[in-house]
Amino acid sequence: MSNATGQAGTSPHDPVDQKTSIKETLTSIAIAFALAFVFRGFVVEAFLIPTGSMAPTLLGQHMRFVSPASGVDWAVSPREYGQGGPADPRPFQGSPGSPVDAVDPMTGYTISQYGVRTRGGDRIFVMKYLTSVYDPKRYDVVVFKNPNDPTQNYIKRLLGLPNEQIALIDGDIFRRDWKPGEESVANPWALEGWRVARKPERAQRATWQPLFDSEYSPLSEERDGRTFFVSPWVGVGQGETGSAWQIQGRKNYRYTGAGATRLEWNNQRRPITDSYAYNQIPSQMRAQYPSRGREYPEYPVGDVRVSTGIRPDAAGLGVSLVIVSHKHEFRAEFAPAGEGRRTLAMKMRKAGAEPGEWTTLASADSVSALDAGTVTDVDFWHVDQSLSLFVNGTRVLHAEYDWTPAQRLENALGLTLDQVMAGPADLLTREENGTQPRVWIEFDGGSFELCRTALARDLHYRADTYHPRHTLAGRPARCTHPTSTPSLGPDQFFVCGDNSPESLDARLWDVPEPWVALNDPTIGTVHRDLLIGKAFFVYFPAMYRNGKIPVPDFGRMRFIW
Repeated sequence: MSNATGQAGTSPHDPVDQKTSIKETLTSIAIAFALAFVFRGFVVEAFLIPTGSMAPTLLGQHMRFVSPASGVDWAVSPREYGQGGPADPRPFQGSPGSPVDAVDPMTGYTISQYGVRTRGGDRIFVMKYLTSVYDPKRYDVVVFKNPNDPTQNYIKRLLGLPNEQIALIDGDIFRRDWKPGEESVANPWALEGWRVARKPERAQRATWQPLFDSEYSPLSEERDGRTFFVSPWVGVGQGETGSAWQIQGRKNYRYTGAGATRLEWNNQRRPITDSYAYNQIPSQMRAQYPSRGREYPEYPVGDVRVSTGIRPDAAGLGVSLVIVSHKHEFRAEFAPAGEGRRTLAMKMRKAGAEPGEWTTLASADSVSALDAGTVTDVDFWHVDQSLSLFVNGTRVLHAEYDWTPAQRLENALGLTLDQVMAGPADLLTREENGTQPRVWIEFDGGSFELCRTALARDLHYRADTYHPRHTLAGRPARCTHPTSTPSLGPDQFFVCGDNSPESLDARLWDVPEPWVALNDPTIGTVHRDLLIGKAFFVYFPAMYRNGKIPVPDFGRMRFIW
């Protein structure tokens, strides 16, 4: 490449020598390739996700359906595989004699199709970790070499960091710093220093699992002369007219009474569990799928989010959003304070036949909200032993409460640490130990309309036991019992998949591959040397077909949290 030097007084219109030799061109190409390989090797690399252990946050190969009843579209795991197992689904799923049944997660409308095309997994960019420059953080979505087969790259969420003890209790992550000698304690969950590991707000928003949103209520609730959909929200306290609530057949719910009332989630109609629409499988396959040798359980989830848009017909409407979970009642109250202003408060108390006294966790005075004729969006979270209240997208109140592992077991599962230690290995895996949360919204002060009324639940990391072919068969899985609590070393990490029911992750891994074991023989950990980097962007989502032409689904490009 020739040099062009400008001399003082030279006209800007003077000609410049632009001749380039073949040698210089080849040198430039070689440098460009070298920089590209260096960039790929040390900065950013692209990966393809083959399976659904992180679904629906990130998708492997999958089917996609669109409900004609609600318009919702959702991904479903493939059901028919080749000889390669879960990473080798057949390109078309279902046949005329054995169609694929998929159930709309919002309305229950069943779609039956055959020849459903299998879509590819998400393609992601991964920012590589550089020790002491860019270290791993909790809740990063990480790519790493599988300790049981380092020829495979795995993708999971990072939950445990070096020099910590980690426990998965009632679906949440607890952590504590440990000291030498404590790794041999018989019941480490009884030690001091345990704290729940709360997700950052962006990660929490990305991992809420929607259960229902009134926006997806069907225009018609009948199919073939039979009702297939009944709203999971029920009006309680019908007011003076006896029929003041209008819910069925509507996206916006209406209350026309004058007395106090509430809108309550119907747990009998729609239980709040850790089920995933992605994992939908026919009931006759559940005993064999995915070859775990037991029925497919669903666990109650007590970390939930309730949200709605409220349009009062007149000023002075009082509103309280209520979540009853873990034997406690949590409330976010909007109390009228005159001239369109509101006093906000978040409270908790012991629930049950003899409820305890209210404890105010957070409050704010003179907040403008719930103006007559205007929609105010309210959003109440109970998650990771914390409460948050959002008004029109802005968090206005936040509070935290800290329970020890013993308190969480007692409040969520009705078990003591002594019972857990003395009980069978699978005691914490029994779904009957959990209790369904209750959710409702109270109103007092006149008529109103609700829109976008929705409920979502948090990720729930399951307790489990090692499977029959595991080296530790029958014992509690990693991090899910006091006797299986790891004390992570200075270079060890603990990871799980967001799709906990279908994720083969650090809870369930067996002895590392021999070459990996030379460096770190610990079961259920990822050594620092196996980490590749943090997944940060879906740059090429699965293709869809516009007729016969495959088209990239650019609308699903997104950052990963």
